[in-house]
Amino acid sequence: MKKILAIILDGFGMREDIYGNAIKNAGMNNFINIWNKYPHCLLKASGQSVDLPEGQCSSSEIGHKIIGAGRLTSNRLSDVNEIFTKERLKFNGKFNEMQEYLKSNNLRNLHIVFLLSDGGVSSHINHLKSFITLLNNLKFENNIYLHLISDGRDSDRNSVYKYIKEIEYLFSDNVHLASICGRYYAMDTTKDYKRTKLYYDLLFDGQGIDILNLKQTIERCYSKKITDEYLPPLKTTSFNSLNNGDVLFFLNYSKENQMQLLNAVVDKDFIEFDTSLTNVKVYSLYEIDKDLTYNYFYEAKKVNHTLCEYLSELGLNQAHIYESIKTYPMSYYLHGEKYNTLPNCDIYCVDSPNVDSFDMKPEMNSLAIAKTTIDCMEKDYDFILVNFANPDEVGHTGNYQATINGLQAVDICLGKILEVAEENFYKVIIVSSHGKADTIINRENQLITKNTTSPVPFIIMDKKVKLKNGTLVSFAPTLLKYMDIAIPKEMKETDILI
Repeated sequence: MKKILAIILDGFGMREDIYGNAIKNAGMNNFINIWNKYPHCLLKASGQSVDLPEGQCSSSEIGHKIIGAGRLTSNRLSDVNEIFTKERLKFNGKFNEMQEYLKSNNLRNLHIVFLLSDGGVSSHINHLKSFITLLNNLKFENNIYLHLISDGRDSDRNSVYKYIKEIEYLFSDNVHLASICGRYYAMDTTKDYKRTKLYYDLLFDGQGIDILNLKQTIERCYSKKITDEYLPPLKTTSFNSLNNGDVLFFLNYSKENQMQLLNAVVDKDFIEFDTSLTNVKVYSLYEIDKDLTYNYFYEAKKVNHTLCEYLSELGLNQAHIYESIKTYPMSYYLHGEKYNTLPNCDIYCVDSPNVDSFDMKPEMNSLAIAKTTIDCMEKDYDFILVNFANPDEVGHTGNYQATINGLQAVDICLGKILEVAEENFYKVIIVSSHGKADTIINRENQLITKNTTSPVPFIIMDKKVKLKNGTLVSFAPTLLKYMDIAIPKEMKETDILI
């Protein structure tokens, strides 16, 4: 049986146009040599090929889930689209419980926290439209306060006002735009609770910048190079903080970027900063953390018998290596939206740099990832899975030169890893989860921070095989076939390995 080193270059898309393409312009000599020398192909990793709407870019979460599953899996964007299209919320027990609670006292307010974006990674603007329309159709009379989070990461950097104009028709006597704040604070995933506290204090204590003219305030932020992701807490004249008896509803369908705020609101043992004693009821569209609240409308659809589970069942010992910023894709989505402690599987989570933005340290901790990978090869693991986060995380900053620098750091690490891989008889496989760093500047000279729909590379460093183009679904079964391991019945048979 072959020993395998599989490397995920997160956010590494393949696009022919070199304009604004950090990957094409980074001079990644090691990657280029591998691509030219060994069997390779392109895998579609967006849209219908990964069960998303046509033209929809994917994400690390969806990409890793499919890499692990080896089959098409449900995704929350498509599922929530169907929930609203087929009006299924009306038959949801938790939704009706929330409704009845509010209707029993019309002085209680509904506060909706929502990422205002059409990025489709954590939320979609159409879901807010559908939800408010549903409440109106159900004659919902309580005051609704919208606490909108500006994106600038999975959408254009300066687009929040455009989105607000798009939903303006929803505002009424009981539907109010209450606040706006950048996702940098409201949806932090790095455990930097100073950021979370800023957003918590806005929601519960009304600490924010009072604005009279929304458009002028946002334009003033832009003039100071503060884009949507980093907008400070802003309060409109309709602002109302959360009070005793109110409901806080998380309408986003993502998990990890809502957990820190949820912890602060409901965890009685929370110690990161002082919280108010406000007694509010918390609901969410999807499960965020079962240990904290069961008040969610829908549970994630889990995938069983994933690639890593299967290898573990076969008795292979594994090492998984990644930076802490990629903990959720590598520890949750890779395993089918569940946390797994697999036998004979060691986890090496390297701390990501503690910086305000990864373009400040574009190499991130790639060198530590490389050193850990080399150590694991010398320990003779059967299967090693490595994630380099730079193309995705630095690419999301929209800093073109920094993204190039990050890619060059990864390329140096690839060179060091490949030297040791050959000495230790590892077969190296390279893949990506989705596109990002392939488009940092578009043809209109706009900086692009969101993911792309580009296909991703798939390389097997073994001249005895051939590959033909496919989709990301093919990765796991192709890997197993290459390892001479039977493909489990849950996975789709592969036809891209010749």
